Amino acid sequence: MTDPQAREHLEWLFAQTGAVPSRETDDAALTVADRLQALRTNPTWRRLPDDGNVETADTEVPAGGAGPALGARLYAARAAPPIGTLVFAHGGGWVAGDLDANDALCRALAAATGAQVLSIDYRLAPEHPFPAAVDDLTRALAFAATGAGGLVGDTAAVGVAGHSSGGNLAAAVALRARAGEAPTVRCQVLLCPVLDDVDASRKSHREYTWGLPLTSQGMQWYWQQYAPDAGSRRIPDASPLRAPDLTGSAPAVIVAAEADPLRDEALEYATRLIAAGVPTLRVERSGVPHLFLTFPGMTSRDEVLAEIAPFVRGALGG
Repeated sequence: MTDPQAREHLEWLFAQTGAVPSRETDDAALTVADRLQALRTNPTWRRLPDDGNVETADTEVPAGGAGPALGARLYAARAAPPIGTLVFAHGGGWVAGDLDANDALCRALAAATGAQVLSIDYRLAPEHPFPAAVDDLTRALAFAATGAGGLVGDTAAVGVAGHSSGGNLAAAVALRARAGEAPTVRCQVLLCPVLDDVDASRKSHREYTWGLPLTSQGMQWYWQQYAPDAGSRRIPDASPLRAPDLTGSAPAVIVAAEADPLRDEALEYATRLIAAGVPTLRVERSGVPHLFLTFPGMTSRDEVLAEIAPFVRGALGG
């Protein structure tokens, strides 16, 4: 990891806690309850105030089927009317996170692309294991595609987006949309996504095993909480990379971080999408770890969002 701003942030975190960033998932002495409590009380998660660039509005996805009502937050750039809507799933290993967890990232994504971002507070594992979160995001997409109570104007210009485990959910819902099991999406924006069960044969899983925001060992723990039945991890709803054919998928943005155990599966998914004839923008950022898009003051985050923005606007029709 060579990015100086990322190194500075991780050093600050170590100074605050006295532990490496992945302690909550990698320390075998911690119980599941201890780990969940630590992960769900992240002091860096907060809602920023609205400013001259982006405004927000809280709303709710109505209960439906077996799913409860879900909190949601709409982010919209003030500069111009939105070009479309991205239904967004936050990160947190499927076990942690809320509407505040990726608040800054959602604001930056809305400002960069001109799309409004509808962030969803989906149900968390292990209390609600797979496929609850995928079902929640599918329902949220349907909510957006039917106007979201008047918040979404152009209901055809809708896509999905997500960070980390949220990127996994976005990719899974995009596959459902392709199969006619969810409303059509015009794009999928996958930011450092989880796309497959842990595979120790991948170089990035062998390289990043300690001292980073996400490690291969930590990813194994997250999967155990989200999909305790290992067999379920082999189906595309859980591991989109396992889909036998990606032809006809929505145009895709895939961002990968160099120092991230998830790097290789993200790049493999991009390669397969391109081979299937799917318009795909692949961005690999060197020198940064997983979560770099959520670190405060990261020049690399702003540069990546500026790079993907024209593709997103084009895919949504803006």
